[in-house]
Amino acid sequence: MSKEHQFRKDDPGFGERYSRKTKRVINPDGTFNVIKKGTQFSFRDAYLMMVNMSWKHFLGMVVLIYLGINAFFACIYLVIGVENLLGGSEPIPGGKFLNAFFFSVQTFTTVGYGGMSPSGLWCNIVASIEALCGLLGFALASGLLYGRFSKPSARIKYSKNLLIAPFRGESALMFRMANFRRNLLLNIEVQVMVMFTDRTGGEFKRSFFELELERKKIYFFPLTWTVVHAIDTSSPLYGKTVEDFEKEDIEILVSVKGFDDTFSQEVHSRYSYKFQEFVYGAKFLPAFTPDEEGNIVLDLDKLDDFAPMKIELKTPELP
Repeated sequence: MSKEHQFRKDDPGFGERYSRKTKRVINPDGTFNVIKKGTQFSFRDAYLMMVNMSWKHFLGMVVLIYLGINAFFACIYLVIGVENLLGGSEPIPGGKFLNAFFFSVQTFTTVGYGGMSPSGLWCNIVASIEALCGLLGFALASGLLYGRFSKPSARIKYSKNLLIAPFRGESALMFRMANFRRNLLLNIEVQVMVMFTDRTGGEFKRSFFELELERKKIYFFPLTWTVVHAIDTSSPLYGKTVEDFEKEDIEILVSVKGFDDTFSQEVHSRYSYKFQEFVYGAKFLPAFTPDEEGNIVLDLDKLDDFAPMKIELKTPELP
């Protein structure tokens, strides 16, 4: 029996054969390195996109849409004639367009200061349509804000490096993680897989193996957790050298799930380590200490701190 079949082999859903070498499977932000083509766009897709995008992009998109809608209606008022806006003919820096734009803002937001008002049939029709668009727009924006704030998510911080450190007379692969929020996470469970890449017959073949962990589940997660995989004879990493790690383009895939006590829902997090992020011969330094009153102080800035140690990667014994 070959060594490849001595361990539990799985495909987590990324496929095994490729015509060329690809990038890492999981990006540092937890997203998958997959670009989908051939999908059909729908309004629900737009909603999901705006709920899932970063706050910076979301707020930027809201501002652009807001300015774009008001500029569009301002142009319509200019076509109808700014003289149909009572109080809109007063000269201001920017001319007639800014008068029409500010009237559009007041109509769209239903503020209605009273300084400007529509006059004539067409101007009133356009103002009525814009007021309706404003009501619908703010209703959609409120729903998006609620969806973003009410969506449960895990913000778990992972150590930048994965260490190969001494462990019980052998060596072990280990990384550290902590809850980056002040909420309480319970029943945390972690799964770790290793991915090897091999080129055979002109194709790149991926192999995935689940790694046995010293502890794969904890009940509470108030401090840091160092996840450890012992590199012994039962490990698919046993006998691998630093050169093998690079040659086989090793990537460690991490999946974490737990129960969020605030939202009473299960949350998930993903991460990965490429072989370039491995540190050989090091151990993590403590990230928390008790203070004078007996409280435990966790410093998340120290999550990545480690110190060098002497280590030797063992090779398999010949029969």
